[in-house]
Amino acid sequence: MICVLSIFQLYFSGMKTARDFIRNVNNTVTSFINGYFRKFYVVVDVLSSIPEVRYAPYLTDEERRKVLEIYRIFQEADRDIYYLYSGYENGLLLINDYEPAEGYDPRVRPWCRAALESRPKPTGGIPYREFKTKELLFSVSKVITDDEGNVTGVISVETLLERLLSNFPHSFDNHETVTEPQPRKLFPFRGIGLLWC
Repeated sequence: MICVLSIFQLYFSGMKTARDFIRNVNNTVTSFINGYFRKFYVVVDVLSSIPEVRYAPYLTDEERRKVLEIYRIFQEADRDIYYLYSGYENGLLLINDYEPAEGYDPRVRPWCRAALESRPKPTGGIPYREFKTKELLFSVSKVITDDEGNVTGVISVETLLERLLSNFPHSFDNHETVTEPQPRKLFPFRGIGLLWC
């Protein structure tokens, strides 16, 4: 009887350790993701307030080139920014070093629709496939408005999945992950074996 109680105590102790570890991992991942995307929220907030970005459809080509130069400066300042651009209600797209595919309409892209739905807040790093290359991107976008609050477009900053993962903390390298043959539960352990009863 004592042996059975000891086994149950060991089992429940191991389960508590596993739950605590998973909770800590989830907290770490959540903190990392929030911190990683925070800088992108700042970028879209700052750029969406610049008059030249807000009124780009009504500007000359020379004035639009100044907007693209601002975008380039932001991209060069942060290697995690893969694309930085704005799409407008009239179909205009302002982006550096990218030639849209035929039929591309910024107004129907996921980053634009998500920004319209989350207005006035920026979107929260939505994943989607790039139109031409099909690369997996994560986008933070925000609606651009005129002085009367009318939507003129959407600004978006994006990162590649690979860039996000390359910044991911490697603090879990010393942990093993054990899964059941039919994955239903995840049991990460730190030097603790899995006891099946």
